[in-house]
Parts: sequence; structure tokens; C-alpha cells
Amino acid sequence: MSDNNVLEKEQESSTDVEEKSTSNNPLGSSNGVQLNKNISIMPSEPLPQLNKGTIKAYAAVGKNYFSENLFALICEKNLTPRVITALKYSSIINPNLPKLVGFGVIEWELTSDERYCFVYENILDRPLIDMKAKSSALHWNPDMVMNNVVFPMIEMLTELHHKDIVHGEIWPANMYYSGDPSAGKIRLGDCLAAPSSALMPGLYEPIDRALADQGARGMGQYEDDLYSFGVSLAIILRSTDPMKGFSEEQVIESKIENGTYSSLLGKDRFSGALLELLRGLLYDDRQQRWTLEDVHAWADGRRLSPKQSPKRVKAGRPIALEEKKYTRPELFAKDLHTKPDETVRLIEGGGLDQWLERAVEDKVIKSRVERALKGIETADRSAGHAERLCPVLATALYMECPVRYKGISFIPEGFGEALTTAYVEKREIQPYVDVLKYQFILQAVRNKADNNPTSLVSRFDTCRAFITQNKLGFGLERCIYYLNPNCHCLSDIIKEHYVQNPEELVYAYEKMCSRGNPHILFDRHVVAFLSMKDKKNIDHYIPGLSDNEAHVRILAQLQILATIQKKSKLTDLPALSAWFLKNLTPVYERFHDRERRALLIKNAKKMADTGDLDKLWALFGEGSSYQMDYGAFKNAMSEYQKLEKEKEKIETKLKDRKNYGQRTGRQVASFIAVILSAVIILISSYVILM
Repeated sequence: MSDNNVLEKEQESSTDVEEKSTSNNPLGSSNGVQLNKNISIMPSEPLPQLNKGTIKAYAAVGKNYFSENLFALICEKNLTPRVITALKYSSIINPNLPKLVGFGVIEWELTSDERYCFVYENILDRPLIDMKAKSSALHWNPDMVMNNVVFPMIEMLTELHHKDIVHGEIWPANMYYSGDPSAGKIRLGDCLAAPSSALMPGLYEPIDRALADQGARGMGQYEDDLYSFGVSLAIILRSTDPMKGFSEEQVIESKIENGTYSSLLGKDRFSGALLELLRGLLYDDRQQRWTLEDVHAWADGRRLSPKQSPKRVKAGRPIALEEKKYTRPELFAKDLHTKPDETVRLIEGGGLDQWLERAVEDKVIKSRVERALKGIETADRSAGHAERLCPVLATALYMECPVRYKGISFIPEGFGEALTTAYVEKREIQPYVDVLKYQFILQAVRNKADNNPTSLVSRFDTCRAFITQNKLGFGLERCIYYLNPNCHCLSDIIKEHYVQNPEELVYAYEKMCSRGNPHILFDRHVVAFLSMKDKKNIDHYIPGLSDNEAHVRILAQLQILATIQKKSKLTDLPALSAWFLKNLTPVYERFHDRERRALLIKNAKKMADTGDLDKLWALFGEGSSYQMDYGAFKNAMSEYQKLEKEKEKIETKLKDRKNYGQRTGRQVASFIAVILSAVIILISSYVILM
């Protein structure tokens, strides 16, 4: 019997800079939606100029020590907010970065469910460009750019670096100004409401990250923020867009073919300090790109020796993948996943080897390709081999290439966020399962240019072990919470709630039970979520959730939630206790003594009224009255068996109805005769002696 079938038989995360708030705050129609007692969000007052795609902005009002001019971003459930990063960001005080004054879970009346939100002081006005803009060339004055963009950006990047934060959303649609651009400094918008780079077009990303899907790029590095700053700076300065009308793929191909600087600026010419800054920030080679220390040295007026970026390899003759021809290994690697069968034919026919040997003439690339192909050929020849071969070959040809497989493209560090988004959006999950199941992902990770991929490889190895187990607490569900620590619980049981930890799960159950009678409380997602969040206190009880006995299953659920309530010192849970009271019938039926059973039901009612699950559990735990009942039952059974045996003997004798009475009578008469004879002899002997 599967774990799910067995389970179906049963039936303040929000943190403020000054104080914590819970997700249980009531809605106030006149005062807006309450984040905490000091912040109200106004659903009737949208701020479209501050929207971030599907993430909408609304006016908010603070009181007491909070500003009255605030705005809130209401997160979408398919885009995991950066909750862990928010704790670090909240301590930043910079006039050009909006101050984070509150964040947490609210009951959002426009969608009738719980949502995560971030509330900032509203120092933002209008973005430099519209988020949907395909082409931009702002052509600002260089002197104005230096004072109002460059130096404020350096200050903001330094502040973020000191807090160990990669912003991940530095582009003109997330840069704001007030009134005339020449009148004030540029300010950066939010970076927490979605995964890093999930809302930013690939134009603003380094080539390797641009090749990955939005939301599947991972956290990134500080140098990636500097690159995004460089691209934004080029767009602010340039007078024309040489890539106007290009698709995202064409933009990437142009960067690979011509380099980012030439692709972005075309015929625009700059001189002096800005030219040096642009060239330093727009190096495509991550190792050559300027660091924050280099930028500070430039700002201090020091001249930096120009770095020599290694030339990209270009083949002497092209290799064809069906209709398209390639001279750059990077471009060839980028498209392999679209033609897996043709790729296999090129390999098996010797075309790839000849191209690498005679046209590319790069021994390092050729050696990587040979090792990669040898590894996958010996380890994998099952169905789907061609599709799995392509990402391994791609990362051998181009080490920084993301993993591109069956329509998905991701940086390994961003796999968890990508998997979460696909699951919530109910997209095809099998490619993600394949990634974890087969060895090719590890080979692709090892091929990448990371200095220390050991930790990442270990995480994928761990996930492979998870998906091979069908037990509760494992499977793909555990992989989601293991690879994406920011992820809330995705169980359909609590789909109207936004649960981030075991305590919030218990409170969500309390709300559900106060509104109705849930069919079940635990499924595979809930169990995997709890195990990842509190393994030490939860895992011991998980086996009971899939037991064949109904009473074991319901008591395991009670014990898990009682443990969470006791450990976290949660308030009373009367509705949840009442739900358990209704579902304890299988437990009561274990008791054989009707009087004891009645007393237990009475005591359980008293304990449930207190809302203390631990007290309710204590009635049925080890050393409880069940042990006494079971002992008495064993004694009664033993006595019953003895009586049954005696009954059988009597019934056997009674079957011989004709002789049974006579035989018994003779036996009794003989016995009485013997007794009487003995008595007569004794009396006679006594008389003679006298």
C-alpha cells in the first residue's frame, strides 16, 4: 500500500526590523491589510510604476515610529522570495536604497489566500525604462551620469557587498529617479521579492547566466552585479541600440561573436574615465572583469592597467548542425540540446572529432570533450541517451554553459528555484527528475569552471539518494526543500496558506480546523517539509505515518504536532485539538475495557478543551492506561482460554449421551463406596480397641 493511500485513510513568520509579527493578523477593511500593528497595506491603492512584472506594488501606511509613506510588494507563490537575504538587507541604511521596514506573511484579500510581502519606505518615483521595453538608448550627458548614476551606484554596491548580498536585479527598469534625471541621484529598487535575476532580461546578465532560464540562474556573484551595472551604464549613455529588434538568442549570439562591449555600444564612442569603466565592467571573461576593489581604485583616480581578455576560439571552418553552421564552440554548445539525434550522428560519424582536431585546434577543448564522451558512453546507453549526452558535451565545449536539457536551462546553483517554480506552475517535472536521476548533471557540473564544485556535486548526490526512496519524507518533494531553503511548504492541503516553518504549519492547521473539518493533515510534501526544517525532532515519528494500523497513523500525527507545540511553546490550539478528538476512534477501539474506554474518552475531551496537544498525547503514550488495559486483557484472555478448554472436555463427554451418565454415576458411586468403606473400617477398629 502506498504512503499516500495510507495517509488518505485519515482524515509569526513575518519579521519586522523592530519587531516580529505573525501571519494570524486579521484583515481590516477600513485600515487595509495588517502586516503588524504598525503597518497597513492598502489593496485599493496600487502603485503600477513600482510593479515588478507579476509582482504588484501597493501603497502602505505606517504609524508610531514608521514612515507614513511606504509601499508593499506582494510576492507570487511561483517565485520564491529571498527571505534569508531579507534579514541581512534589513540592516542596510543608505539614502539610495529603499529601507526595508517590514516583511512577512499577510492574508491578502485580493487573492483570498496568504502571501509573502516586503514593505519599504517609498523613496522611489519612476523607473528609467519600462520593464517591458525591448530596446533602450537613453543618451544621457556623461557628466550627469558620473554624478547621478556612477558614484551613487558604487556606494550602493559597496553597501551590499559589506552585507554579503548579491543584488541580482541591477537594470534600468529597477533604477528610479524623481522628476528631472539631472536633479537627483539614481536609486535601486527591490531585490528580494523573487529569486536572484528571475525578473531581469538576459541582456543584463553575463553570457553564461543569460543562457539559463530566468529564475534558474542561482544567486550569482558580486562580479555579476558589476556586469549588470556596466550594461545598464552603457544603455544610459548610448545614443542608439545596435541590437534593436534582436531576440534574446540573437543578443547572446552577438555577445559571443563580438563581445559585450561592441555589441552594446556599436558606433557610440566614449573617452576618458567612463570609457575605462565601461571596458572594465563589460569583460565577458569573469576572471578579467573588474572587481569592486578595481572600481574603487578607478573612482579614486588611479589608472588601471588594461587587462588582456583572452581571444575566443574560432574554428577555421564551420561545423553544421542540420541547417545552421558554427565556427564558435560556445555557439555550437548552446544549440546542441535542440538537435540531440544529429549531435549523436556527428559524434559517431567522426565529424565532431575532425572539426575539433583540424578546425578548432584547441587541445584543451578536445581533451575535455574526449573525457566527457568517454565517461557518458561507458555509463549510459539506455533510452534517452542522446538527450543526456548533449549537456555533458556542451559543458565540455564551453565550460561556462548552463545545463540545457529537454527545454530547461539552468545554472546548477539555481536548480532548486527552477524546480520550485516548475512544480508550482504545474509544468512538466520529468526533465528535473532526469537531471537528479542520471549522472550527466554531475559531469556537467564538474566540467564547469567553478573552483570548488565539491559541495554542489555532493548536494546533487544527496538528491539522487532522495528520489530513489519512496518513503514518506523523501522523493522529489524532499529535493525541493533541500535545494531551495527559502521555499514555503507546497502541499495542496495548505495551498491557501504560506507556511515557512513547523510553527506556521501548526497555526495553519489551527485555522483550517476552526473553519471546517480537513480530510487529512499530512501528505508527502508536509512530511518532507517538516523533516527538512526540524529533522531532529520530527524524523523519529515519521515511520508511524505510513503504518498499516489506523491508530498508529493518527497517534503519529498527534505526536508530531504535539512535539512542535511543546518545543516552540506555541499558544493553545483548541480547534486542532478538537479535530484530533473527532479522529481518535481507531485509538479508542484498541481498549477492551468498556469502562476504561469511556473514562479515556472523557479525559480526552478534557485535554482537548485545554488546546494542549502534548497533554492529549500523554493519554495514549508509553506508560499510559493502554498498558494497564492490555495487561488486564491478557489475563482475561488467559482465563477465557482455560474455560474454553474445560468446555471442550465437557462437550466431548456429552457427545456419548447413552453411557456418559452411567459411567459418571458408577465413578461417583465407586468413589463414595471407597469413602464409606474406609469410614466403616476406621469405626470398627476404634470399637475393637476400646
